[in-house]
Amino acid sequence: MMRLLTGRSQDDPHALGEAFTARARACVRPLCVLAHHDDEIPVAGLLQRLGPGLRIVWVTNSDGLYFESDLPPPEYGELRTAEGMRSAAALGLDASSVRNLAFSEVEIYRCLSRLHSGAGDLDSERALFERMREAVRDAVFEIEPDLVVSLAWQGGQPEHDLTHFFTRLALRELARERSLRPGFFHFPAYEYTYALAMRFHPLYRGQRMRLRLTRGELERKLELLQAYPSQVRLFERFRWAFRLLFYPLGLLSGGPRSAEGFLAIEEFGPVPEIDYSAPPHRLDFCTYMFDDFEGVPVTFARSVRPLVRSFL
Repeated sequence: MMRLLTGRSQDDPHALGEAFTARARACVRPLCVLAHHDDEIPVAGLLQRLGPGLRIVWVTNSDGLYFESDLPPPEYGELRTAEGMRSAAALGLDASSVRNLAFSEVEIYRCLSRLHSGAGDLDSERALFERMREAVRDAVFEIEPDLVVSLAWQGGQPEHDLTHFFTRLALRELARERSLRPGFFHFPAYEYTYALAMRFHPLYRGQRMRLRLTRGELERKLELLQAYPSQVRLFERFRWAFRLLFYPLGLLSGGPRSAEGFLAIEEFGPVPEIDYSAPPHRLDFCTYMFDDFEGVPVTFARSVRPLVRSFL
């Protein structure tokens, strides 16, 4: 689709983004595969432009932060799923357009921590992830999408990376078994804890596309955010940090001068060739920084890479 762009437009992320969405509107069955309820917020503008045929698949039940509430994981997962449904409604989607695979974050992290510590081996822990892979595959095969958007393979959060990876495997099987090859695009969430949010890192070598949202698209994006009280609190902290740290840079560089202005720019791009057995960061410490389950670390080298290699 980018062959229509010539000259300097080939390197202009905004021109590439606008050209992408102009053609993506013609897609009949665009699909967005996400790890958690609220992962759609970074690309809420893009999802608006994909039209009424959009389908969303959430892989987990988002129960991972249950300890911030007074609810047990199952009830907290139900609460988060309901929040996701309100977010989908803000996008104009009904229940038939979304699917919750409902894998427990708590169980996923428990397995990943056991792999890291050696309390569990690959043979015993792999079963849960095999079910996840099959569930993502089944959803992709049922929808037969003509465009797929998912989280980037980024090293910020293990469930983000596994969702991306299982989506990639499903699309490979779709091509092999049904000769269907939808475009596969990804978007950044965060890495280095939250130090780099909603943007690819400066050394990212893949093609960048950007959208500048209209006022109406931004307002709807903020409406999605309101569906998640936890994200509202996070955004208030982000707004405070933006005023303190990034507003001066915006004045100097011509970049966003407010947190809302930052949200009004969305970044994504086509998924490049990736060696999934290689760490997203050179230092394993920088991948899933400070992630743990009940005090036991979750790492790429000892938790995720053994799983990825077993599926490859």
